[in-house]
Amino acid sequence: MGADGELERTGELLRWLETLRGRDLTDAEVEAAADRLLGASALALPILLAQFADADEDAALLAVATVTLKRWAEPHPIEPLMALLRSPGVGALGKALIMKVLERYGVDTDASGLFGVGLDLEAYTLDTGGGDGGVSRN
Repeated sequence: MGADGELERTGELLRWLETLRGRDLTDAEVEAAADRLLGASALALPILLAQFADADEDAALLAVATVTLKRWAEPHPIEPLMALLRSPGVGALGKALIMKVLERYGVDTDASGLFGVGLDLEAYTLDTGGGDGGVSRN
């Protein structure tokens, strides 16, 4: 596929992913979205990584990105995730989810000094009873 075709397909993936923004996705919907993204993994990776740096921290998009990256085939995108983890533009929820992905890849986040990257998880509470995406800022 040429560069124009890849750019068009990337745009289609991004537009489709944006339709999930703000939705209260079921586990099955998150898994189905992950399947679709894994089918186009080379094109999807930059889109997935961008979800963690999104200032809006959309819970649905973060869930899709996290599940997709947890299922990612080797080689795992450890370096870009580590860079995001150290980025001041990534919020606490995004950093916590990145750490979960890295743990899935076998990275020892306790021993590697990653926990000191400025997480403030006390700023978040989980809400399991509503349609607000499950995460709220205190």
